[in-house]
Amino acid sequence: MRADERRRLGVGRLINLHEDDGVFDRTFWGEIPPHQRLEALWDMTLDFLALQGHGGDQPRLQRSVCRVERRER
Repeated sequence: MRADERRRLGVGRLINLHEDDGVFDRTFWGEIPPHQRLEALWDMTLDFLALQGHGGDQPRLQRSVCRVERRER
């Protein structure tokens, strides 16, 4: 079975929390092309923002402005 067919069906593994060595995740994501990984990451980001109550517009980078002045002694 190809990687895209497995993803469509779903892939899972049941383990205890302290027994996770990360091999399953590395194998799963390693079989997915980089552009599809980025698409999945963006989808997860939008889902997270929706759960936090941020909806509507596309998220933007946070812009902070700070001014530092040197005081004379």
